[in-house]
Amino acid sequence: LQFWEGGPRYSKLQKAEVGQWISSKHNMGMAFTRTVWDKIRRCSTQFCTYDDYNWDWSLQHVSLNCMKEKLQVMMMKGPRVFHIGECGVHHKKSDCDSNLVMDKVKNILKTANTFLFPAKLSVGRMGLKKKVKLKKGNGGWGDKRDHDMCRNMTSVG
Repeated sequence: LQFWEGGPRYSKLQKAEVGQWISSKHNMGMAFTRTVWDKIRRCSTQFCTYDDYNWDWSLQHVSLNCMKEKLQVMMMKGPRVFHIGECGVHHKKSDCDSNLVMDKVKNILKTANTFLFPAKLSVGRMGLKKKVKLKKGNGGWGDKRDHDMCRNMTSVG
């Protein structure tokens, strides 16, 4: 887990980058327009039947294989969203205290508070270091009932 210092460091991070959405980098704190949602819904069969239990990899699959234009992202350089699930499934250490993680996040937000909503924001283009390739899904989403439920939730009307 990488924590950013709050306060003065945030004053240097009043920047955003725009570029291609990559599931492993841009899967927290998302918001999108109705237009983007409609594009995702038009690809619901591909999204709902891609055999990966991770929604973000399914969305990456749709972006690369179904949409006319790949999903784009605008990401703040100074984060506003933090991963606090350090004691969950992917935790490797034996010592885990979720309260310590929460305390760190609260401290960052407290010290960065005056910099979170800047009057000016510079926007740049993020460089894509290499072509994004999607591997075979991780599995765990092969049950037809899950596919049907997902398609029902994304159907129009």
